[in-house]
Amino acid sequence: MTQKNNTLLSVVMPIYKTDETYLREAIESVLAQTYPDFEFLVINDSPEDEARLKSIVDSYNDKRINWITNSSNLEIAASSNIGIDHAQGLFIAMMDHDDICMPMRFETQIRFLINNPSIGFVGGQAEGFYPDKSSVRLDYQISSSVKELKQSFFDGVPFLNPSVMFRKSALGNLRYDPNYKVCADYDLFARLIFGQNILANNLPEVILHYRFHNASTSLNQYLLAEEETNKVQTWISELTFSS
Repeated sequence: MTQKNNTLLSVVMPIYKTDETYLREAIESVLAQTYPDFEFLVINDSPEDEARLKSIVDSYNDKRINWITNSSNLEIAASSNIGIDHAQGLFIAMMDHDDICMPMRFETQIRFLINNPSIGFVGGQAEGFYPDKSSVRLDYQISSSVKELKQSFFDGVPFLNPSVMFRKSALGNLRYDPNYKVCADYDLFARLIFGQNILANNLPEVILHYRFHNASTSLNQYLLAEEETNKVQTWISELTFSS
């Protein structure tokens, strides 16, 4: 598999010991996009499972795919950063290994970013679905002002990470902080918007199907998420109210 140069879009998808069916559905939803000109960076964060996972990815025989394997398990934030560092596109779309992109996701987001040059990154609406095929709409705020955008950070994570497309120039040298185990995306969005004054928004369309799993999140994960959320909100509050 070879990397395609001089492309407008890079797609970054870390994978880790994922179910084959989930992985295939995610890959196929990316390869079937109505906007076809992209490089697809698949970062394997489970080198001990490389043979199985690489055989699945190689079965697509698609030149847009670029396989990268970490030498050890680095977790999702660091793996995402590796993908971003390898990305050659002007735009970078994030993707999870068990979600499903709607067919026009990339086309819609690229059009939005081209038509709105002041916007640094864009997310969108999603539909969450469960193993029993039931689903629920996941709504993300569409902000009409900078004030509204910043206020949305105090109501929870205002963007769904696997729905986000960054303008690479907006990211600059900023990356996901691996010290955050649960909320690295929330932290990065905050540093872009509060620290760098980057503008962002969500599209009104559902652009992603987000998979919920049967496995329940442990109490420790909930507590860690709360701790990390408070950490981010503390510094953005200090920055907001001291300025």
